[in-house]
Amino acid sequence: MSVNVPSGFADRPIGMQDSYPGFAKRRRVIENRLVDFFDDSGYELVSSGAFEFVDTLLRARPLEAAREWVQLFDGTGNTIALRPEMTPSIARMAAPLVTASKLPIRWCYAERVYRRTNDPASLSWASGKAAESTQVGVEWIGVGGTQADAEVLSLCHRATQALGLADTQTVVSHAMLVPALLEAVGVPAELVSNCLDCLTRGDYVAFHAALPDDVPNVLGVLQSITPYQPESLQEELLGARWQSEDARFEMMNAWSSLVELAETVTNMDLQEHVTFDLTLHRDITYYTGLVFEVFAPGVGAPIALGGRYDDLLAQFGSAAPAVGMAFEIERVLAVLNPPTGHTTASIPGAATADGSEGSQNEPAGKGFAGGGLSC
Repeated sequence: MSVNVPSGFADRPIGMQDSYPGFAKRRRVIENRLVDFFDDSGYELVSSGAFEFVDTLLRARPLEAAREWVQLFDGTGNTIALRPEMTPSIARMAAPLVTASKLPIRWCYAERVYRRTNDPASLSWASGKAAESTQVGVEWIGVGGTQADAEVLSLCHRATQALGLADTQTVVSHAMLVPALLEAVGVPAELVSNCLDCLTRGDYVAFHAALPDDVPNVLGVLQSITPYQPESLQEELLGARWQSEDARFEMMNAWSSLVELAETVTNMDLQEHVTFDLTLHRDITYYTGLVFEVFAPGVGAPIALGGRYDDLLAQFGSAAPAVGMAFEIERVLAVLNPPTGHTTASIPGAATADGSEGSQNEPAGKGFAGGGLSC
């Protein structure tokens, strides 16, 4: 159902979207389909409150991250914020169980998350900076290693298949590889953060410009190597002058982990769906290993994201390795029900706006853009 509201009616806060019949139902169908899939895969559903203490959210995150959060004071004067993501809340909930040695923990969730934005909802959902969005994801706590990483990648791929998504591609990197490489070749510490910010934005021109003249072509190296060819790193860095042996050792550890992951992915017959792009860098600083994003045709932002965060639980007093990922449901809807075009693959078994059963090649007019009312 599409509704055009004339001026004079009550406005909504910027970034908020009302969901009318059709859109709201399709979104709930996708949420339930993913939760059922994760439950069948051994992940139990949990939930947490919409607000967290800012102190909780800042565990293993820089203070600058709080600029994107919706903050206020509770009745006792504590600073709280609407959760911008679920992982810190899951870590807080899991910490007592980790202390009691009740491992491993496999949880899934389906929740709204919130951020500050100046973009209208119709734009921010596509750009990845929505004020309010829906995440359905899993967290696997208590298991480390590349085998577990590969199993999460496999779980994510099978989840896309369960949703009826075709032609998805998972882009993988390692959170520690680029920082260690930059330090190893002699990039000053005060420039490393700026370089990483450039990679997060995908601004390769600024990244190259930020590097000192006397260091190797780091961007060229990152774009030339792949863990599917283990020797490619040494070939590209042959003759490099290392400025820090500790950083070089850390870089090689990250590379070895990716090479092992590539071998496991290949053995799982997922090589066609998993691409290594070592320029991928996420602005979430608690990641310690695997980072990945899942893309689908027609949406310019990832429909799913995840990674390994082995140090976060220690911030809550109970150290344990962990890995997780989350689907961005509104972006999944944008793939399944694009706003333009002649045909689209609908969700198998999903209901249409009028409550009837969806079918393949359903006309796109009932899709993503027509179901809600944005501001």
